[in-house]
Amino acid sequence: MSNIFRNLNPVEIDNYHQRHGSFSTDIHAITWVITNCPETKCHTSVATILDQKTAPISVSHPQRREFTMQDLQAINNVIRSVPTGRQRQYKKALEAIIIYLKEALKWQMPEAEKLPWPDPDLRWYERITAQANDAFKLQTGYENHKAQFLKQRFALSAEFVALSIALEIAPLTITHLVNIINDKNSSQHVENQTYLKVEHLTKQPNQDELQQSSRYHLPLFVYQSLTEYQAYSHRKLTEKQLITGLEDLLTSFSISTTTSRHYQHLFQAVWHFHDHVVPTLLKDISYPERHVATPLVSVDYKIQQRELATIYEIDYDETAFTSIPKATEAPKKWLHLDLQSHRNKVSQCEQDQTRWPLDNVLPTMLYRYTLELITFGGVKKPILADSTIKKYCNIHLKLTSPLSYDQAIDQELLQNWAHEIYDNLETETEQLIMLYFFRFIRQQSLTDHLDISEFEPPFRPPSVDPFRITIEQLHEIVSKLIQPPNGSLLQRLFCAVTGIISYFAMLRRGELLRLRLKDVFVDPVNKQLFRFNITNTKEGTTKSKHSRVVYTVIPEEFAILVRIVIKNSALSEPHQHLIGFTDEPYHSRQLQYLLPVTKCIKAICGHQARFHHLRHSGVHLFMQQALHLSYNMPAQQTTNTEQMQRLLQDDVLAARFDYWLEGQPFSLCNDGILFDEITRQIGHEHYATTRWSYLHDIDWLYPFYRPGFGDAQPREFSHSELRYLLGLTNDSNDLSRQLALISSDYQAKDIKQKRQEHVLVTESALRQHLFKTKENRIARMQLIGFDAVSISQDTVKYHQKWLGRPEKISHDFLLYLFLEMRKAKEVNWPLLSQISQSVGRPQCLSMSKAQITALRNLPAIELSNHVQATLTLTLACNVKNARHFSAVFRQPQWRWLIPSFDLTVNRKTNVNTQLSRLTQHFVQPNEKITLQKQSLGQSSLTVTLTPKLGEPKLIPHKHHAKLADLQFVLQQTQLYLSHFQQTN
Repeated sequence: MSNIFRNLNPVEIDNYHQRHGSFSTDIHAITWVITNCPETKCHTSVATILDQKTAPISVSHPQRREFTMQDLQAINNVIRSVPTGRQRQYKKALEAIIIYLKEALKWQMPEAEKLPWPDPDLRWYERITAQANDAFKLQTGYENHKAQFLKQRFALSAEFVALSIALEIAPLTITHLVNIINDKNSSQHVENQTYLKVEHLTKQPNQDELQQSSRYHLPLFVYQSLTEYQAYSHRKLTEKQLITGLEDLLTSFSISTTTSRHYQHLFQAVWHFHDHVVPTLLKDISYPERHVATPLVSVDYKIQQRELATIYEIDYDETAFTSIPKATEAPKKWLHLDLQSHRNKVSQCEQDQTRWPLDNVLPTMLYRYTLELITFGGVKKPILADSTIKKYCNIHLKLTSPLSYDQAIDQELLQNWAHEIYDNLETETEQLIMLYFFRFIRQQSLTDHLDISEFEPPFRPPSVDPFRITIEQLHEIVSKLIQPPNGSLLQRLFCAVTGIISYFAMLRRGELLRLRLKDVFVDPVNKQLFRFNITNTKEGTTKSKHSRVVYTVIPEEFAILVRIVIKNSALSEPHQHLIGFTDEPYHSRQLQYLLPVTKCIKAICGHQARFHHLRHSGVHLFMQQALHLSYNMPAQQTTNTEQMQRLLQDDVLAARFDYWLEGQPFSLCNDGILFDEITRQIGHEHYATTRWSYLHDIDWLYPFYRPGFGDAQPREFSHSELRYLLGLTNDSNDLSRQLALISSDYQAKDIKQKRQEHVLVTESALRQHLFKTKENRIARMQLIGFDAVSISQDTVKYHQKWLGRPEKISHDFLLYLFLEMRKAKEVNWPLLSQISQSVGRPQCLSMSKAQITALRNLPAIELSNHVQATLTLTLACNVKNARHFSAVFRQPQWRWLIPSFDLTVNRKTNVNTQLSRLTQHFVQPNEKITLQKQSLGQSSLTVTLTPKLGEPKLIPHKHHAKLADLQFVLQQTQLYLSHFQQTN
């Protein structure tokens, strides 16, 4: 039993509503409701945020982000017991609390129709529409005032700068505007782009955590005016001063200030009526706390190349493929304790503990955590004191349960382990320190799927993991995954397709692994159009427990790899999984295909990037495509990268949304359900979840919510504005010369045309000239190791990179057999999978030099003509041949061939000697021996190699081909072995 409001702060709730102008609140009434909230039964499932998503585990946990109708009824019963009119104040206070929980803390609420008060969104919209007349006056007055400033260059005022931010960037609150103007670091200049950093008003509860912020597009005029004002203003601006200044400025615009008004609603009205911003997007741009900025990350080229070289290396015990070991007891020796005592020798330890123990990864994990804190410090401080490091790292006594490798690689098992550890902690300090360790765990390739949102208290805003993988980075990831020499041919193919599908189909890691052949459909006409059915299977369920269908268009250079995987499995049963060999265990697929992709992502994009960010990035792409469809905007006006422009072309949009449009133009469809269509395919119930957790940043949305003013959208500039933007005086004669450098179209005009009042140009061209960062951008591309030229061409053929240089014959038998099946135009994938699984691991197993030498010392291997196809070789029964035979056929790649021995002995030869030699040096337990005697001829030993393969799991109408397939396999095996016997 607990009071669900017990940790709420009445002051924060009151401040929230004061900032947003929702309605006047009584802080004493809010305090009374919080204090008198009745005890309620806690839910027994892990809380979810906003949308009804069932967590992958079920544990008893008192913390939840959910308010139910039962909770509302219990609180109303208490309020109704008050015998006076104060009931009305308490009901209003309860409404204020509920709105705060939903909007600020992202709690899940009952539908608005079920609540006993008007829809808050509807009342918010009514407040905006009430400002329609004054919004027109404000827009007109601002444009006139701005034009006057550009011509006269009078001193900038705080209220004019604030107004330019509110009307040209976003309709922010007065508090946000004051903070921006007072913060000289609010304007950011990165290469030739300018951004506005807006810190969230909700403070982090712990001083060791960075304050969350959002990043808005910063137009050149606002950038110049804001930096100019901040340069000479040395006095902190207060909210009261700004409001007073705005009142004076609005009075000059003939706008009445006698009535009480909330200025943000007035700003929002301008955007809604002038720029036609729909209410959903209007809320997004108005409240920075609805999104978080992605980090600007650069990766050191040398470190990147070193990590890329190891993405397919084994960092675990190979027995993980054949068995899942149990976690042992907690170790008695924790290596990180010695590391704390020898900080001066830390440089000698950086390469230690590079492999994960199979039984318990925690000692190595804690060692790496300690090493990183010593080397790089904390989030805010580059050097941490010894006492701080001990405080953060001496948590081994709290790690009461070991974490085996198989638990770490599995999302559900890892989440269960984390809850077991966290729920046993006694104090909030211990929980916070453990949460820091969990964050480090999530940055490791092995455990990057840990969901730490389940461990955060519900009375603070939920954390978010803002990161986005660009389409250019995806190209580099696929290029590194697909190309030899590292990794086997099929492993490289599966890893590349794993990344591609996770990105374009917006899949979680479990959904990707559970994807079956019958869940993937390729359009017969447009082979780049795919349909994925995401549903529950015997291996697990979706996060929401509901099925969904995803339609997506994959570029041809990627789509061909997906189609190859599908074609390889053409003979397989429809319920077989898409990624991996037939019946390959779930944990093996995680190790073989998810882990290398995760390593590659971290190497290219930085350690903060995770596998799940492929889904984030796919959602971002989907949203951009939907907005381009609805706004009918050319791709060149929102992005300058060729790869992204290809994905935003009209034919791509028409194909992806054809299931909905059915050949009709978008203008004839119900655009009001566009966001519902987006969230449905993503697997969310509410757009707010998508906005907070997936659609990071807000700067990319600027061309859509302010059409015509995007960075790459041409528009007309006055001469006076161009002089100001280019840093010229208001009467400078140098404008024409500089414009000729910026625009070739302007340079080609005659003098009369150049003297026209307005010039058509893009802000992007002005930035390029103003900041001159072309060289810097190229240098940055080289820093992250990205070959922009190779990716920008349409001729990229990843399937050619995948196959590599053709060899006469591969040393890897599985690869050789696969390629021969491809040549025969029918890959028996179930049979190939059986051979692969018999090896014990789907790894690249090439013939070694020692094996080839031994094979050349054996007689020719022949294909039998019996009813059951076999391979045979006849040799003398001696120790030397026994060693050669064992060196070749006792190796893992030939475990699918079971030897039987037919010993033929001349009647004059001692049978016991031959038989003893056979049993001691050739035969292993349970292998068949046949003894024959002959009168003439030398004694000999015939070894018969019989395939130990079960009936292939083929689709029904292909069962007639199975014997021919087995015959084909043995024939190719005989040719493969004969090749190495005959080659010098």
